Amino acid sequence: MRYLVVSDIHGEADKLDQVLDKAEYDPQVDQLILLGDYIDRGPSSKRVIEKVKRLVEDDRAVAIKGNHDDMFIRSKEDQEAMELWKMNGAATTIQSYKGRMEEVKEDQQWLEENLHLYYETDDYIFVHAGLEPETPLEQQDEDTLLWTRHEEKVGLGKTVIHGHTPVREIAYYEDQIDIDTGAAYGGKLTVLELPSHEVYTV
Repeated sequence: MRYLVVSDIHGEADKLDQVLDKAEYDPQVDQLILLGDYIDRGPSSKRVIEKVKRLVEDDRAVAIKGNHDDMFIRSKEDQEAMELWKMNGAATTIQSYKGRMEEVKEDQQWLEENLHLYYETDDYIFVHAGLEPETPLEQQDEDTLLWTRHEEKVGLGKTVIHGHTPVREIAYYEDQIDIDTGAAYGGKLTVLELPSHEVYTV
């Protein structure tokens, strides 16, 4: 079985379709893991969420929550989260719904109920932003999982796969791998295949 991992799609629905095609994604044999930040900045946030919902419900893909997804979810009843979201690319997401606020609420609800903070296997920990070094997984703070940026060794005996911090090419640090190659900023959207470390980009 292959793990196929992609992060920080940021409304780039076409790139997501293309990079999964390039990796020859087959839900019968592959475990797809999505590391969050499905929305904001790119033109097609609503389409990306529709795709994520299908991948989770039909293909048993694992969808992790990113900081942008968290702001989107919390903005429905938290004014502070709404203001923070507005500063971080909310306009393109709202535009993608073309004023259909009922659909916005439905997607906020679905994301709240279906996104995980992390996913752990025998060899890997998959998370959006990263982990606090030397801190057991169950003691990690949610803000750390969604927002942290660091390159030092995590030291939990497994390789941490994350996105969140844009890099030009997949970056290997100590015991962690950053796969956010900046799709939201005109960069590539990347899929990392594990355990082979094959890379697919669009």
